[in-house]
Amino acid sequence: MPSLASSQLASYFVLAASVAAQGGFETPSLQAVLNSTSIDTEPCLSFDGLTLYYYSNRAGGVGGLDIYSSQRIYQGAPWSTPTCETSLSSAQSDYSPFLVIGNVEIYFSSNRTGSTPVTGGTSLSLDIWHSTRGGPGQAWSTPTNVIELNGPGGELQFSMTYDGLECYFLTTGWGNPGGANNSIYRSTRSANNLPWSTPTLVSEIYNGNTHRDVEISGNGLQIIYTEFRPSPVSRLYVYAATRPDRTSSFGVPLNWSEFNNVGTVSGVNSVSLSQQGDELIIGAGFSAAAGNQELLRTRRSVRFGEGCGSAVPLSLGSNAPNVGGNWDLTTSNIDPLSPVSFTFLGFVATALPMDVLGAPGCYANVDQLIGSVTAASVAGTSLLSINVPPALSLVGMVVYTQSACLTASNVLGLFTSNGCASVIGS
Repeated sequence: MPSLASSQLASYFVLAASVAAQGGFETPSLQAVLNSTSIDTEPCLSFDGLTLYYYSNRAGGVGGLDIYSSQRIYQGAPWSTPTCETSLSSAQSDYSPFLVIGNVEIYFSSNRTGSTPVTGGTSLSLDIWHSTRGGPGQAWSTPTNVIELNGPGGELQFSMTYDGLECYFLTTGWGNPGGANNSIYRSTRSANNLPWSTPTLVSEIYNGNTHRDVEISGNGLQIIYTEFRPSPVSRLYVYAATRPDRTSSFGVPLNWSEFNNVGTVSGVNSVSLSQQGDELIIGAGFSAAAGNQELLRTRRSVRFGEGCGSAVPLSLGSNAPNVGGNWDLTTSNIDPLSPVSFTFLGFVATALPMDVLGAPGCYANVDQLIGSVTAASVAGTSLLSINVPPALSLVGMVVYTQSACLTASNVLGLFTSNGCASVIGS
């Protein structure tokens, strides 16, 4: 598989983390190899996207709900037959695995022996547990209870930033104002070898509704979660919110509406977004015959930056390109006086202001141009369709695109669109 230059990869991490909350994902597809006639849900993609952890209650496990893993050799390649992670699983329930960058550290939730007793009862609550291993493919160590994060309420869906200093999870404890409804809590630490701080409510997102999943982006600037809402249909919905830095509050959450009708009325239970932001693995509700929860996969091209224009900004949208398929780049809101639009492709994302050139508010979002194409516009919209060669050597390559159109509204005579970052997949 191709390797990306470090500068390209670094710029992509910044891009993927800072992009405004949005959907834009294509129709999800069921992952037959990963699914069974039992529950299969709460996925976690590894940093490199080649390993997937989730839980299932299929036959052949240790007992109850167990943690399973599967691998692939490149993004879009077939998943291997899932195997039970017996050193992590128990005779009780083992939920929501979170694989730390490097694949040698994992967090998950369990009500196994050693978990916190439920207040006033004899049963054990779901607690967050932790395990390590010497290297990928080796056995996991005996899991240990992350005592400082656990209380008499249930704690699950742990997620952590890449630096290991900030985590998010769901809980019914820690003074949760939602009572029995899972709310999103946050904890921090100043070093990886120190205990976590007392968890606190993420108040800017709290609304009293219950949640089934929460995932923080690697640099902590985007949070994705699922939330039960009674309308327009009573079900779980997917939301995302962003913040400009890790000392700020998250902004207003936006619904990823393309998932509002995925699965049965129970909705999307859980999600795991790739570190590049282009691939999403989903756990969604299905019929009892299908096991109630099934895993699906979907992709997108990631928009970044903003377009400029007179009334409405010039906009560029793109599907997620696959080898051997059509890559469609659609430019919208073209100036009515412009007979054409131009679409540029490059390998580096930029944000160069064009004010000094005579186009105030416009930016060049693509550098190192490798080509430009002119497409006739129809009713303010143009389509550039590129046939991606059927070469697996292209899988994983990141291509940045941007459009421009002619205008008489500024001295430069150009409006520019937002940028799109597209990872070629399979």
